[in-house]
Amino acid sequence: MTEKSLLKTFVYVWPFILVVTITLGTIFGRTIAINYFLGGAVSVMLMSHNYRTTMKTAYTNPQTLRRRTMQNYAFRYAFYALILLIVYLRSDSPYAVVPVFFGFTAFKMVMIGVFFVHARKDGRKGGPHHDGMA
Repeated sequence: MTEKSLLKTFVYVWPFILVVTITLGTIFGRTIAINYFLGGAVSVMLMSHNYRTTMKTAYTNPQTLRRRTMQNYAFRYAFYALILLIVYLRSDSPYAVVPVFFGFTAFKMVMIGVFFVHARKDGRKGGPHHDGMA
């Protein structure tokens, strides 16, 4: 269920990012919308990279999976920091990084929603559940 839900997240995250971007652009203006979209797009691309490299490692050399996971985390957060630094240095206001940061969270927010919906569907179908018994 987890891998299937993760893959569905990639389908739903782009429409989510676009709707939020358009909404932010309408309410707050173009710059905030672009900064949010930048954060969201970077998040999706880095999560895609993370998924592909992790799955490849899991199938080809599972003994190195822990090391690959740590490398992916280090790469992802270093790239997030680089994007935030570039936005900070190129903008007139230090607050320009805030919509970028919220864009970084877009993938995780959609993923939590997809996992929640799948868990509810499994519960209704009599799928995996916890009955409270130890």
